[in-house]
Amino acid sequence: MKNYIQFVLICGLLCSLACINNTEDVTGPLPDDEVIENVSYSASVQPIFNNACVSCHGSSGGVNLSSYAQLMNSVGNNYGSNLVVAGNADASGLVDKIEPDPQIGGRMPVGGSLTNTQIETIRVWIDEGAQNN
Repeated sequence: MKNYIQFVLICGLLCSLACINNTEDVTGPLPDDEVIENVSYSASVQPIFNNACVSCHGSSGGVNLSSYAQLMNSVGNNYGSNLVVAGNADASGLVDKIEPDPQIGGRMPVGGSLTNTQIETIRVWIDEGAQNN
């Protein structure tokens, strides 16, 4: 019986120690949160298009995502304006098409969605002015 009481007390002590609140101050984004900024078109955006888009949206006609110049001159016929509105990702038809539930037509790319990080990279690049950098 004495061993049982000691066992219960030790378990209680261990549980209490496990529940102590660590009050260490944590600042900045959590490790899983990736802050995306200062996006380079050539290093970050065009590679996304090359891997996921240009097999259908290349030089063969229609929307062309094979280069910066082609992208910036591509007009989304259903959107009635250029696909990229520099400085405003929310007004860009390109962003509408790659995000869930586009306003017009189906989501792109057809073969599988871009990752959230890829979408956010494109959004930030547009919001930062859609520079050819």
